[in-house]
Amino acid sequence: MSDSQPLRAELPPNFDLDSVEWVNLTGSPAFDYPIDYGFAVLSADRATGRLDLLSRWAPNAYCHYHRHVCKTAALVIDGEQHVIETRGLETVHKIRQPGFSGPTPDNETHMERAGPTGCTMLFAMQSDDGRMFEILSKDGKVLATATLDDFLENRIGRSKAA
Repeated sequence: MSDSQPLRAELPPNFDLDSVEWVNLTGSPAFDYPIDYGFAVLSADRATGRLDLLSRWAPNAYCHYHRHVCKTAALVIDGEQHVIETRGLETVHKIRQPGFSGPTPDNETHMERAGPTGCTMLFAMQSDDGRMFEILSKDGKVLATATLDDFLENRIGRSKAA
């Protein structure tokens, strides 16, 4: 991974969000917060370790508690993104509006949820070892690790029986 140029999350010119085929994920009784979000791979490149991932949340819904384990940049396309970060002994709540673009800290545990009208975002991620993010339990235990190969081989968002 090259650190000489900053990682940027950018939609291609004239990109049509209405043409996206979303993979939707919802929660279960194992989680005590409402999980309802979808994702779509915009582009992925194994050679560079790059993944551009679109994500959207239903109004006031969360994605799983997690941490990014690679270089990540975000772009808020529509709605509000609420990020609740855990930093040692403090919790920080950020609200990002459409147009926000910037890096996100590596290895910081956080919750993400949409505002009252939902949220659509683009995440640009780049990894040296293929690991993108870890899904965590409330006590910080790693429940699953999402890798670039998981996205390239359509292993996320599908039942094991499929």
